[in-house]
Amino acid sequence: MSIIQIALNNLKRRKTRMAFLLVGLVVGVATVVALFSIVQAMRLELGDRLDEFGANVIITPRSEGMELNYGGTHVSEVSFNVQSLTEDDLPKIREIPDGDSINIISPKLVGAVIANGQNALLVGVDTKREFTMKPWFTLQEQTDLAYGQKPGDLSLLDIPKDSLLLGSGAARAFGVQAGETITVNSRKFKVFGVLNELGAEEDGLVYGNLLVVQGLLGRPGEFSLIEVAAYCNFCPVEEIVAQINDVLPNGQATALRQAALIREETIDRFSSFGIALSGVVLLIAALVVLTTMLSSVNERTREIGIFRAIGFRQLHVVQIILLEAMMVSVVGGLTGFIVGNAVARSAGPFLAQMNVSVPWNTEMILPSVMLAAGLSVTASIYPALKAARLDPVEALRFI
Repeated sequence: MSIIQIALNNLKRRKTRMAFLLVGLVVGVATVVALFSIVQAMRLELGDRLDEFGANVIITPRSEGMELNYGGTHVSEVSFNVQSLTEDDLPKIREIPDGDSINIISPKLVGAVIANGQNALLVGVDTKREFTMKPWFTLQEQTDLAYGQKPGDLSLLDIPKDSLLLGSGAARAFGVQAGETITVNSRKFKVFGVLNELGAEEDGLVYGNLLVVQGLLGRPGEFSLIEVAAYCNFCPVEEIVAQINDVLPNGQATALRQAALIREETIDRFSSFGIALSGVVLLIAALVVLTTMLSSVNERTREIGIFRAIGFRQLHVVQIILLEAMMVSVVGGLTGFIVGNAVARSAGPFLAQMNVSVPWNTEMILPSVMLAAGLSVTASIYPALKAARLDPVEALRFI
């Protein structure tokens, strides 16, 4: 009788004990698979959500400069050789190696103007790009009623060429409301709408159609800056910044560290939690395997003694014990993969407290089986060595 047949017969005779061992392996593998799948889905969902809330890369014209100091006192900063950003630069950003990670490119031109006799900052934007990148921008209710628009999403709207969009603070400073007229650099515009208050610097800005603002400021085709929102779930945002700097010698790309750090820290916390919990569950599963195999060896003292008496070597006994563990681990790994994916798909949104979609991760099949096999064999080494070291004469006393 071969060693494989002996191992199979032992598994058939001890179905209850092996079933207990199988359950331990399934729980361990399923927990790891489920947590890995949920964390991976959360990484994707979290990255997508954070990318929706503003730019994480800003591009400004490249310039050289120096600080002026006199008598140890900082006087001012001087910039020279200031270059410019133009329409020709926008396609270059899409052409970087990680161009597929670029979500939104929003160019804008900022300039000082005189509005209703007061100094103001006018910002020319591509409305759809700008307000898709910044979904927290919403119109006040009276503006919507005046223009027959529905409150909320501005990403589908275009600012008419004869109109401007005002921040709440700017509207109060100029004393105008939606539908009224405002004079900017001697040119009259209609107030298309007033934004809801944000409690930020945007409240004091005046927004206009990018082409109109370029003409009003005498800077056709130029931009003051370009904001970029990039999906960087699997690439560092610093890598995208470096690639943009390579293709735009006239621009200086900078990562907005706050957005990048928030995403990195949050994802790391989720990953650390998953690793820690998986480690605890795997340790418990290993103890279950160890206890079960030790108990099995103790029950088979007479059987092992007979094997040794008829010529089986210590290595043969070790092979039988480990082969049994391997057979159970293959079934446990496959079952754990199925159970883990099922749990992740059903319980993922609840555990993550996010609207995540967890797909079937077929790439985890082989790692699941290998994890179960490694766990089972490692925990069975001591019981196998104990069985191999049994004294045949002492074992035969139980016959």
